[in-house]
Amino acid sequence: MNRNIRPLRRCVPWIAVACIGALAPVVGGQRGDRDEWQQPGRVVADLGLKPGAVVADIGCGSGYFTFRLARSVGPTGKVHAVDIDENAVRAVRQQAASAGLSNVEGVVSQPTDIRIPAATLDAVFYCDVFHEVPSEVRLPLMKDTVRALKPGGFMYLIDWRKSREVTADPYERLMPRDDLVKLGQDAGLELDAEYHYLKYQVFLRFRKPKPS
Repeated sequence: MNRNIRPLRRCVPWIAVACIGALAPVVGGQRGDRDEWQQPGRVVADLGLKPGAVVADIGCGSGYFTFRLARSVGPTGKVHAVDIDENAVRAVRQQAASAGLSNVEGVVSQPTDIRIPAATLDAVFYCDVFHEVPSEVRLPLMKDTVRALKPGGFMYLIDWRKSREVTADPYERLMPRDDLVKLGQDAGLELDAEYHYLKYQVFLRFRKPKPS
């Protein structure tokens, strides 16, 4: 078994700020190259997306992951680039058009409404978002995300590890790993797997149960 993944038994402008803020964390007093510590190619590969899949990149910000996801699902798939910041969404749309990616659809969301129809997504991707979301908004946002997922679909959640080594945001605002797990479970998801190779971040995979 790959030691970097541990399978488990199945049993407001804050979104844009979260993603943009991820571009240059200060760790141990040094600003690192995001591609080096984020390992985007490996992350996207571990999502296991198939050509034709429909995915939402929620809190897409500048589109760091959006365009990688779009290439992964191919021209028959779709990536919803979702952000509460209209300017961020407009910029992603323009970049997608310039890159000839017709499978990217920009979506301007609301704090607890991602504005995607129910049960239409094969996967949802969050990166460095939830620690920025006000505590009273987190569960409603997560529940709306679950609503948009197909039964059996996956939600991938990456967020800063609560550690003094990570100073991209105030330590007090960072969410403990167990709080992130509870958030997904309280919204009706099952923790399905956990990846351990990201140096500064927690990387969780949740699954929406199928009806019994």
